[in-house]
Amino acid sequence: MTPDQNRRYHLLLKECGITEDGKAMLIAAFSDGQSTSSKDLKPAAVAGLLRYLQEEHSKRCKPMRGKVIHYLCLLGYTVGKDQADWDRINAFIMGMGSNNPRKVQLNFLYYSELPKVVSQVEAMYKHELNRLK
Repeated sequence: MTPDQNRRYHLLLKECGITEDGKAMLIAAFSDGQSTSSKDLKPAAVAGLLRYLQEEHSKRCKPMRGKVIHYLCLLGYTVGKDQADWDRINAFIMGMGSNNPRKVQLNFLYYSELPKVVSQVEAMYKHELNRLK
């Protein structure tokens, strides 16, 4: 496992909330039961493990991303009738300040970063509703 892969591996473990026991089980599964250490994984197994962890991370993030998109579309971040305006959405998300310190697009936010973004967008939506009353 390269240093970059190792950093990504540990970040994804943290973002997915995987415990030490879960980590050992994952490594055993991707090494066909031959190891419980990521250092012993072959390159193909490392690639598969990272792909699996990325998919799990995306599954965890999907509901919160959907909520952000929903609220922003209700606030008018749309193109045409009912299509999300991705350029505006991503520009807004990237410009959120302290709630998005890495200045990344919606799909690149980590699970740990999404609750703050969701809260800010919900507050914006509620403020707009109250303003219109």
